[in-house]
Amino acid sequence: MPTSVPTESEIRHFDQRLLEGLNKQQRTAVTAAFDRHCLVLAGAGCGKTASLIRRIAWCIHYHYSPSTILALTFTRKAAEEMAERLRGLLGTGPEVVLPLVTTFHGFGLRVLRESIDGVANAGRLGYGEAEPSLLSSAERLEMLTRLTDDRERRAIGGGLLELERMLASLAVHPARLSHLGEQRLAILRRIQNRLAAEKRRCNRWEFSDMIQLCLELLRRWDDVRYRYACRYRYILVDEFQDTNPLQVSLLRELLSEGARVFAVGDDDQAIYGFRGADIGPILNFREHFRGASVLKLETNYRSTPSILRAANKIFRDKPQHLRKQLRAGKSGSGRRERGPRPRIRIFRDQDSMFEWIAETADSISTREKIEVAEMAVLFRLNETKEWFRRQLESVQDDHASLPRLMTVHGSKGLEFSVVFLCDLEEGVWPGSRRRKPARIRTWWDVVQRVISNSQPESDADLEEERRLFYVGVTRAVRRLFLLSARKKCLAGRTRRFEPSRFLRLV
Repeated sequence: MPTSVPTESEIRHFDQRLLEGLNKQQRTAVTAAFDRHCLVLAGAGCGKTASLIRRIAWCIHYHYSPSTILALTFTRKAAEEMAERLRGLLGTGPEVVLPLVTTFHGFGLRVLRESIDGVANAGRLGYGEAEPSLLSSAERLEMLTRLTDDRERRAIGGGLLELERMLASLAVHPARLSHLGEQRLAILRRIQNRLAAEKRRCNRWEFSDMIQLCLELLRRWDDVRYRYACRYRYILVDEFQDTNPLQVSLLRELLSEGARVFAVGDDDQAIYGFRGADIGPILNFREHFRGASVLKLETNYRSTPSILRAANKIFRDKPQHLRKQLRAGKSGSGRRERGPRPRIRIFRDQDSMFEWIAETADSISTREKIEVAEMAVLFRLNETKEWFRRQLESVQDDHASLPRLMTVHGSKGLEFSVVFLCDLEEGVWPGSRRRKPARIRTWWDVVQRVISNSQPESDADLEEERRLFYVGVTRAVRRLFLLSARKKCLAGRTRRFEPSRFLRLV
């Protein structure tokens, strides 16, 4: 199988359309050599998806049969959009064959539904001939209630919901439960095995089982692993920073017979650690995938230079080989083209902040002809968002003319002409559960300690909070406001706050 980059004459024949409009870094990523693994660190707004789609088309045209290509992402919507855009590049005729584009869970389910040498893969794992039915959350709780007793639940230190959380972590990220100690971990593993056996007996499975069962299949049956590892010769992974250890382990099994991986992601936007995502593999990609090349996309086609300058400051202390220096791809160098600098505003309370946002949104809309619907008010906490929503509903009936209200997590992948970034107070963002435990002086301190799980600050938690701040900043296209309130109501109590340390980063 050839590994050389196509000649210039070959490139001219097909690439005029495929590489049209790409910048130098994007072209380098799309046309990267096939003889090694590759990671593309793609900064916010730098055309990650376009580069990934064109890379798949490049693979098909120059090197791999579509049936040997697997593209993995995290949501069904993202997979469908990727497949649709790929059809736009390759065409829709009957002779056009698309590679498999799916989610990690969708791939796992596909494998479990297949048979190898006449033997059903699910049957190898102890399931019946009929396809297992999905187990609902309520049914899972009922099953856990039957399979455990109060003594076991007390031993591991929690009720049913806490037990569920621990079992999910044990399946995906067991290292995060090391604080439990060997005795409690042993109890948890016994419950895990009991639950798995009961699901097999009842011929039931869960959405969360798809990857775990697929991995178990490939590890227990070497001939099955070999078949799938030989079937897919080139694997592309989107949003690689959001992978968890289970997904990376599955990827390793699929690469075990010499296939290559092309991963795209942004370590600066790794904000799902609370869901089990592990930033380690993207930070140490070359250690996980030997001989890999690492490329960067740093031309941002979303935000003004002034906003990008603020975003670049957030990670100015990162190691050089990981740091991305975002630069604007659609603005000139004049003062007007640079755009207004992000503004920091400190308010006495939430009410004054709310009034200022409403007035400022209306003023910008009138003065700069930006629709209010193109603006967003972003929050760290759902609680603050809901407070703002109640305030807006009480003063404005025309919902179509209101700024969008959402959490920063919910805004990932989106962009807005104007962003009002709220909740920038110490104890809110970064959150109190990520701060070093303070001395307990009042009853409120006790309540706060309980609410925040009383966990000491860890560097990993604080870094994820900083990455979330970066995500919020890079949602803004033309204007960015960083807002903090000295007094606000949380958990039913009004208290005072200091401005967030993150305001000093920009």
